[in-house]
Amino acid sequence: MTCGRLRLLAGIAVLASLLLAAKAVHAEPGPLVVLQEMSESVLEVINQDPGVLDDPIRLRALADKFVVPNVDFLALSQWVLGKHWRKATPEQRQVFADEFRELLIRTYLASVTRSGYQDQTIHYLPLRKTQGTHNVMVEAQIEQPQGPRVHVQFRMLNRDDGWKVYDVVIEGVSLVATHRSGFSNIIREQGLDGLITELEQRNSDVAGEAVAEVATPGEAAAEETEAGEAATKESIPALEW
Repeated sequence: MTCGRLRLLAGIAVLASLLLAAKAVHAEPGPLVVLQEMSESVLEVINQDPGVLDDPIRLRALADKFVVPNVDFLALSQWVLGKHWRKATPEQRQVFADEFRELLIRTYLASVTRSGYQDQTIHYLPLRKTQGTHNVMVEAQIEQPQGPRVHVQFRMLNRDDGWKVYDVVIEGVSLVATHRSGFSNIIREQGLDGLITELEQRNSDVAGEAVAEVATPGEAAAEETEAGEAATKESIPALEW
């Protein structure tokens, strides 16, 4: 083999290795990495400025920046409605997804307190349960100084823009399954439009209370006695997302 051909093959090998390295650098992070980076980002902000936990406006901005982009609310809404999603119109689907998204965010934020959140530690376990290349379950343990260890499972889908959470299971209790049961009862009595109207009213009432500062987040959360909302509060404790 001539020296010229050797140099050509060496050049091709170097180019191939560079392309592979570049691809690895720009590859989408896996589901475990997505959750870890989300937790670390939130904790970094809180550690630098603990007062954010006492400020509903800044706390919402924190959630919108780091948590919300990593949740697939459309898939979550689809699973929650089940058979009713297939019968819904495109407009009903979108409105329900928007209102349900708002309900989950507000209920989650109402459960976040300075004492509870800062004292918890979440440990993500090595990825074991894989349900295909586009559907995985990430397990975690939450350490609570004032309570028992809590087992959490994050069900995630691989979308075009990365891995997204579509369900959270706390000690075997699924956010999706619990809301599906509660919402099915409302749909049976009032129809899907009735459920949407009820979600709109709940979100409107909570928004009004926040603006008027009539109730603290904890008091507002205490008034949410519907099964779906109570399940959300239990299924998404002050996780260090």
